[in-house]
Amino acid sequence: MNPDFYSRVADEFGEYTSGGLRTDVFPDGDPEAAFDELAKGLAGRDGRLVDVGCADGRSLLRIAPAFADVLGIDMSESMLAAARRTCAELGLDHVAFERRDASRTGLPDGGADVLTSRRGPLFPGEFHRVLRPGGHLVYMGIGETDVRELKETFGRGQLYGRWDGRPVMDEVVEELTGAGFTVVLEKAFRTEEFYHSPVELDRFLRQVPIFEDYDSTADRAAFERYVASAGSDRGVRLDRHWFVVRARRTI
Repeated sequence: MNPDFYSRVADEFGEYTSGGLRTDVFPDGDPEAAFDELAKGLAGRDGRLVDVGCADGRSLLRIAPAFADVLGIDMSESMLAAARRTCAELGLDHVAFERRDASRTGLPDGGADVLTSRRGPLFPGEFHRVLRPGGHLVYMGIGETDVRELKETFGRGQLYGRWDGRPVMDEVVEELTGAGFTVVLEKAFRTEEFYHSPVELDRFLRQVPIFEDYDSTADRAAFERYVASAGSDRGVRLDRHWFVVRARRTI
């Protein structure tokens, strides 16, 4: 994860969301809603939640009311500033945001009941240390075929070329098991996003790390080729591939 990328996005747009007009289709269910329900179901009356890679906090703040104590960590000060503004507007005084490195959080051993990471970094050993015995991790990852056609058109991108290799979800499950977790749920989600115009898609690509170096001018030719191939009466399509894993610390 590149904190400079996320800081630039927060400084330019004020938050980590494009606000782009699009229509979503969820044949496997909504992965964000599934993630939220899993996390809230683990809350407990006195539950402490740590969210890793919280960005502007929007996703974390949806589930924060279910927990007694919440901490969001990220490496981008600009994103954390956006998260604190939104948190203050919502009046959630049991939620804090801190700049910490996910690989070396500095948090106490066994201090969290639930740890979440939504398309953020995965450090199984550190996550294991921070969770109490019996505590749970809920992790959302990006699958190897996410926006494959878009990346093929551009000739680069996040996880570029991984689509013919071992599934990323399988690798995550193996890493967690090796670190002392028992995986109790793993589910892939394939969804479609239809952006209502090329302008909406361009705005989206400027805000997400599919291409951290995306430039509307320099990438115009590739962008227009993709729009021509993926456009329809529903909008410009992106095929998404995410997965959700829930694991329990058992050692």
